[in-house]
Amino acid sequence: MKMPVRLRRLRVEDATQMAIVLSDRSLYTFTGGEPPSANELARRYAIQSRGGSSDGTEEWINLIVTLGLSEQPIGYVQATVPRCGDATEIAWVIGKHWQGHGYAKEAAKLLSSHLATRGITHLIAHIHPEHIASQHVAAYLEMMPTARVVGGEVRWERR
Repeated sequence: MKMPVRLRRLRVEDATQMAIVLSDRSLYTFTGGEPPSANELARRYAIQSRGGSSDGTEEWINLIVTLGLSEQPIGYVQATVPRCGDATEIAWVIGKHWQGHGYAKEAAKLLSSHLATRGITHLIAHIHPEHIASQHVAAYLEMMPTARVVGGEVRWERR
């Protein structure tokens, strides 16, 4: 039986466990970069957990994806909600150990549903053209690829 996926708010204290979840170098094949250290994540999470940009133009939703009753962290989802009403950008990452079980789809759907309860339905995601798994997640959310390419990534969109 498949364990249930849940989302919970990101906390600075998640940095140590998430450094392990995000430690596989293959996670950075399409996005670049290196696995972050626990200290790097703690610094990043201190900023992200504020919930928005310092100028007030964006709300940040950063959620840890957990699995089962133990609430084992397995990844994260995030949304950047512009206060001006433009499209909300979403992203998802599931640790290598937990990939291939549909957890990214479930987590992204939970995020999308949460946003929809707030009236946010215009979503975008930027996905590398060779990242087939993320394309499947976006398609599951009824997003479609557009002709727009930003930094080598295709913009997917759902209105």
